[in-house]
Amino acid sequence: MQGKKNPQRSFLDAEIEKQSGRAGFLDRVEAVMDWSALEPYWARLYRKTGKPSHPPLIALKMLLLQHWFNGLSDEDVEWQCRDRLSFRKFLGVSHAEEIPDSTTLVRFRKRLILSGVMQIVFDAVTVQLEAQQLLLKRGTLVDATIVQSARTPPPKWEDRDARDTSDPDARWAARNSRATTHGYKVHVAVDQGSELIRALSITPGSVHDSTQIDDLLSADTQAVYADKAYDSEARRAELIRQGIKPCILHRPRAHRPLSQDQKRENSYWIPVRAQVERIFADWKLRRSLRRARYVGLARNTLHAWLLATAHNLRRWTVLMQA
Repeated sequence: MQGKKNPQRSFLDAEIEKQSGRAGFLDRVEAVMDWSALEPYWARLYRKTGKPSHPPLIALKMLLLQHWFNGLSDEDVEWQCRDRLSFRKFLGVSHAEEIPDSTTLVRFRKRLILSGVMQIVFDAVTVQLEAQQLLLKRGTLVDATIVQSARTPPPKWEDRDARDTSDPDARWAARNSRATTHGYKVHVAVDQGSELIRALSITPGSVHDSTQIDDLLSADTQAVYADKAYDSEARRAELIRQGIKPCILHRPRAHRPLSQDQKRENSYWIPVRAQVERIFADWKLRRSLRRARYVGLARNTLHAWLLATAHNLRRWTVLMQA
């Protein structure tokens, strides 16, 4: 059964909040995001009977804190929320209330996976971003990055006979017909200029980048910027048919080098497309995406949706300041 937050606060809570000052970034998130918009979706996570849970919004905020603060583990984020006044203030937890423990966070993730609510939460954040007119919709940057699996990989190309130590959902990514990384691919569509995530998908590493582009594009897309992996005459023709400008880097082919016009277009598009690389670099260096955090496609997909939601909330505060 879904638990409700206790609104009663003591004099001690008021005094601690006064002395804690402002947490800067976390206060800005609270200022821009209307969390009450998520309330209708929490009922999908719980039955109507049983022992009351911790309030789901508190658990969600703890998962977001993990992505904002150097990929904290479940045990670390539990301890930090007990210890840091700024974290308690962000959670809206009084001094007398309990902080969800690490086991509760594990169960909450399972509920998010089974219900599919995390993608709905991402969409709800996107709706608020659109209401603030922060999505520029000038163009969409599409790209993918490889994430190494959390377990020891099986022998190359032997995924179906993988050892017990490997991740059964992960696959070998290949470059020039050579296996390179055993893991997953995170495919994203990024709004040009605002650097907000508009859509994403997770696939095994063996799936080619270009297979996801149609699912990532929104109906209001005006132009698509992508690297040479997405280049094909059929794709360019289809995008033009849909009224979308195909700013996809030209790839030279056998006995057909690039023309001067194609080289010139590539030079225009490369700096624009490079914005998505900054996002991947941030996720891998600061947001624990260098290696998969979990085993299995479902859990890593949830991790990616949480990461994208945390990214958009963080970018929201930056854009509002600007």
